[in-house]
Amino acid sequence: GGGGQLSNNNELDSDRLARMVESGDISTDRILFACPQDVDIAPGADFQSAIDEAKLIADRRMVLQQAHLRFSTLSRVSYNSGLDFERYYRDLYEDIQKYHDVWFDKLFNVDNPNPTHAEFTTGILGTLCTILRQRGDLEECAEIMKTYMAVLKRYQQQTEGCGVAAQVDCCEGLTFRANLIRCNLGVQLGDKEMAMTAFHDVVKYEKKEKAAGRYTDDSCPDLDGMLECFFGHRDYDRIDDDDIFNALTFMDKECNKDGPQLKPRECGYYNCDKKEQMSGDFNLCSKCHKQPYCGKECQVRDWKIHKLLCCGKNKTDIEDDTLLMIMELMLKNYGATADARSEIKISSRQKDAASAALLKKLMKLFTGEFSHFNSQQAVGDAGTNPAFSQALADFFAQQPGYDKVWGVLRVGYRESLERDREAVSRSNTLTLNESVIRGACEEMAKRSTLTIGNVMCDGDSSRNLSKHHLLIDALVEETKEFLREHKEYDSYAGLQKVGYNPDYMLIISKVICEVYEVEMDEEGNFTT
Repeated sequence: GGGGQLSNNNELDSDRLARMVESGDISTDRILFACPQDVDIAPGADFQSAIDEAKLIADRRMVLQQAHLRFSTLSRVSYNSGLDFERYYRDLYEDIQKYHDVWFDKLFNVDNPNPTHAEFTTGILGTLCTILRQRGDLEECAEIMKTYMAVLKRYQQQTEGCGVAAQVDCCEGLTFRANLIRCNLGVQLGDKEMAMTAFHDVVKYEKKEKAAGRYTDDSCPDLDGMLECFFGHRDYDRIDDDDIFNALTFMDKECNKDGPQLKPRECGYYNCDKKEQMSGDFNLCSKCHKQPYCGKECQVRDWKIHKLLCCGKNKTDIEDDTLLMIMELMLKNYGATADARSEIKISSRQKDAASAALLKKLMKLFTGEFSHFNSQQAVGDAGTNPAFSQALADFFAQQPGYDKVWGVLRVGYRESLERDREAVSRSNTLTLNESVIRGACEEMAKRSTLTIGNVMCDGDSSRNLSKHHLLIDALVEETKEFLREHKEYDSYAGLQKVGYNPDYMLIISKVICEVYEVEMDEEGNFTT
């Protein structure tokens, strides 16, 4: 032809090709050469239809390319994870739904000697299902799973008997991942048949890989090993599926007891309550690559605060998120008191001005006069310390908007708090919230359930789970009673140390004995 050029990557540029045909710059034999292998052109065929079909296929490839670029490359070279490109994965899924016949008849065709389209799509749809499952969107995950498994089946058919070891290994690995997702989804949906069918396939693959010495990566899931803690062996053919399903359900509830594993990111600016609609919608700070923002405006407003923590500038031993949470809580509490006692409300501008100054003040307090609270374990006790509260009252007495009310309240504030604290110490009231105590008891109960409970319940996971919940309730009550009698442990820091108190541990041991109906010898060992 004359001045026409095909694209550099040998993919068909169908718009340009159509113009070249119309202008006569390219002959029909060049069209035959340029069309991709997915398009068949018979003698005397309508070339425009062939061009339209080629363009349709090229557009599908572009959708896959956009998703795969982020799935395989950007997730590695950027500070985003593979879970941060949900919109592109959804675009691919929706395109497959819309052009189902093109995808399955052309790109995923069983006779297609190039299985990369099905391979890439399987990995991407699996990641999309993982995002939805971990976020708790189970019904939508189950719906997308249908397409996911259909594409995987085509990939399996394309690689069957291909003789390429690397391709076969890749297919087996993607099949394993799909079964793992189906197992977890089945557990969360309460679908025992789905969960157990997938579970047995997962364990079969894990055992095969371990026998070949290839299953050594600590990041790999290990259902085979985890369930051994429940049953004391790995011969799952000897265990009823009901018991295995109950054990898997127990582990899932433990993992998700604080809500879904994947939560929508919130805008990092404390005065904005926007959340991501899809994973990866918000951009991260370009310096620390951690703080998310819904847009440039919020990032600019938050910079005076974030710059104090960005790139490791936080010199305390307290995590950034915890410091920010304390800052927001203090602004809310001290601000609410000021608003309630004054006709003039604190403006957003005044709150923004006080926020950065407060964060600086907190960091100075935790690294100076109140360094005994400078740890992730002890920082929760700072709020109950009258001297610390007085220091914050003095701070707010100097902040515009807060000053009129707190300029008065700060006088004698510490003495008032000390009297309240003394009254609490003389009463049966605990400083620690019951949810904090229950959280600590749940951790203790979990260890007992996976060891003593497994042995004493003879692998009966239903009975073991029932005992587990009884044990938690009993531990909470005994711990609360112990803290009332030993006020020195009634704090966040104290709760971390109470496990070293021999009297407390003796009480805990007796509770475990009562729940699991075991005895303890003179040396403190459990006996049946």
